[in-house]
Amino acid sequence: MIPWVIFFGMLQQTSACQHVNHEQILAEDLMQALPAFASAPRDAVIGYSPAPGATRVFLAPELKRIGVKYGVSVPNDSRACFQWKLQPLSEESVRSAIRESLASPQARIDIVAMSKAPVPEGTVVFPISGLSISSAVDPATPVPWNGYVQYGKYRKFAVWARVRVAATTSRVVAVQALAPGKAIEAPQVRVETYDEFPLHSDIARSVDEVVGHVPRRGIRAGLPVFRSDLAEPPQVQRGETIRVTAISGAAEVALDAVAGASGRQGDMIPVTNPASGKTFRARIEGKGKAIVVQGPGSLLARVQ
Repeated sequence: MIPWVIFFGMLQQTSACQHVNHEQILAEDLMQALPAFASAPRDAVIGYSPAPGATRVFLAPELKRIGVKYGVSVPNDSRACFQWKLQPLSEESVRSAIRESLASPQARIDIVAMSKAPVPEGTVVFPISGLSISSAVDPATPVPWNGYVQYGKYRKFAVWARVRVAATTSRVVAVQALAPGKAIEAPQVRVETYDEFPLHSDIARSVDEVVGHVPRRGIRAGLPVFRSDLAEPPQVQRGETIRVTAISGAAEVALDAVAGASGRQGDMIPVTNPASGKTFRARIEGKGKAIVVQGPGSLLARVQ
């Protein structure tokens, strides 16, 4: 145990310390403790600042060496002490940092526990990377979140919080089972309002994001619809009559043909000319359109 006399002595030394707010102690900081250094260049670097909670003390011998450099006479009993100014971590600063990371101004944040140690003045940050949870977390479940205070120019002071986070938002839910590969129709889905941990950016929020799209997998009734589970509908459906432009050198022919497969722009699919029965491959160019290009003389005979 520290004797009370020594303890109070430490308090007096700490209270006499000058506060710094940058990585290096400058002459302008030193002159606050020792006015004799007022003649030194204000931006002259004296040394590195201590870590938050620690102090850096310059005693007379070191101060004399510094003084010689700048033509300053230093008394034998000189002493200079420096430390970062510390303050309590406020709950509001934690809430604001979490809302900013979630991009959810309306999020309701209940702080169950948080860092109690004083922190340096700076910007409180709770990055998404500091949150180690499943994407299916319940908003009623407290979760640990690691953050930091950005202070000085490059330094970070670690902090943490245990929080419940919830936001009222909307999501699209399947009213009936949605079959894979079949375009979703409006009566098959609905929008509901609910509370969630606002980290589910992949959930479809409006019917417009869903209707007309094709599920990549089956979605059971009552389940939410995720954007990553949806694909754009095919621009050409199998069995559909499409307009095919055939180009061979300077010659160009347009004809109606039947698609032998479904596909999207850029896909190569088989198509059949119903007039001649000939089948050839064409590249989908858009909804109901395809093109086929080949060297002079050989293509047109194949498609007509």
